[in-house]
Amino acid sequence: MEKAYAYIRYSSHNQDNGNSISAQKSAIQKFAKENQIKIVATYIDKAKTGTNTNRENYQKMLCDLEKYSDVKCIVVHVLDRLHRNVREQLNMIYELKGKKIRIRATNGIDTMNEDCMLDILDESCQAEKYSRRLSKETRKGLMVNAEQAIHNGGCVPYGFQLGEDRHLEIDAVKAPAVRKIFEMYAAGMSYKRIIRWLDENGYKTVNNRTFASSTIKSMLENEKYCGIYYWDKTSGKDYCGKRNSYKKKEKYIRKENGCPAIVSKELFEKVQERLRDNKNKIRNYNGKNYYPMNGKVFCKKCGKKLSGQVHSGKKPLKQYKFSCDCSPVKTINEKYLDDMVLYGLKECIFSPVNTEGLLEKLNGYAEEENKENQIQLDILESEKNELVKNQGNLLKVVEKGIASNAIMDRLHTLEVEMDEIDCKREKLVSARQVFTEETLSMVKDVFVEYVVEECNEDVIAVLNDTIDRIEISDTIDVKLKKNIPVDPETKKNFHSGESK
Repeated sequence: MEKAYAYIRYSSHNQDNGNSISAQKSAIQKFAKENQIKIVATYIDKAKTGTNTNRENYQKMLCDLEKYSDVKCIVVHVLDRLHRNVREQLNMIYELKGKKIRIRATNGIDTMNEDCMLDILDESCQAEKYSRRLSKETRKGLMVNAEQAIHNGGCVPYGFQLGEDRHLEIDAVKAPAVRKIFEMYAAGMSYKRIIRWLDENGYKTVNNRTFASSTIKSMLENEKYCGIYYWDKTSGKDYCGKRNSYKKKEKYIRKENGCPAIVSKELFEKVQERLRDNKNKIRNYNGKNYYPMNGKVFCKKCGKKLSGQVHSGKKPLKQYKFSCDCSPVKTINEKYLDDMVLYGLKECIFSPVNTEGLLEKLNGYAEEENKENQIQLDILESEKNELVKNQGNLLKVVEKGIASNAIMDRLHTLEVEMDEIDCKREKLVSARQVFTEETLSMVKDVFVEYVVEECNEDVIAVLNDTIDRIEISDTIDVKLKKNIPVDPETKKNFHSGESK
């Protein structure tokens, strides 16, 4: 008997004209019995479209055909179970024919029979035509829904829930996390810091996982959070059937106030401004190596940028390389330039004239952190009071002479739980801080080392917010942004001869 794999695909009740899984199975089994075929495995894809080959069991079947050479046949109820795209259908048929593998359908189609090829082409064309017509009709219904700001399927954005009429409604439990994400990002905090806050406060994604940076970014770009409903924003598939989710259409359905706003339009726009700024900034690393000043170093004569590179030799050396012939030297030692610039930047940022402003800003951030800590402390206090109350009730029972093993075990458990709460409270209390001139001095001491070693969004933000450009000729001129005040004594220390 000929060995074969059976393949079954079922889309939905609306699309398959009664071709249920059981109906396809029954037809395949009958056909196999009549034609002396042994079905060694059956691959079933449920709720999958025939216009997309990214189907789990379809791909597994193709892998198994490669792996096991004794199977040279695929049996389907009708060919459109494999594909509803003419090009993909024919590509698959001829690719398998080259490997001596044939496809047989219960209606008599056999891809190894050349007389069937015209029938195959006709069936494939009809299947694709049907699929396109069905897609067009479905799209009409979706457009009607979208005009009324009705959710058209897919994942509901985090922070929303669906009402009975399928309109988006605010989820009172998750919406506060959305607001906090926008507020923290607008305040200049990194994805890493935002994710840490979400973890510390017990927020998880809809799949109960820790938030990822890509998830945070997608949320920050989602207009629905400021009350703008949209649909059909992402461009469709290309001629190869691939979709680019980053490519947006110029025209799509967009409804102001189409859904409730979780954040204000002002906050949303502030976030978009920061996202645009970060997108336009040159990255501070090349390949695997971090260059703090990348994108900020220029030849003073011609204005061309220097870029970070590693000199390949016995001992690899990181450098900033000239892209012009203006200078007699071609490179500058990366450590020398970074240390010199960062030392000067440190003295400017932490100069006495900035002390008061820095302490005000740092204590402003600390106050926000302390507020979050206090909320958690209040929750822990409430939990401990409840445990103390339960402990008291159990002790009253013991005093009456009832001291079963279960009661004593519960008392022990309560003691352990209260100790755990006390430990958590101590950590939260110790995490609360107020910045003073002494702590500011400690920050100053580790500033250069931290910036050189840490490549994260916060560090890059500090460099972008302080350094305008570094121009190199026979001197190194470091130009700071206008918002960095420097006291006269610090200026005097850095203006020596021609050096700046």
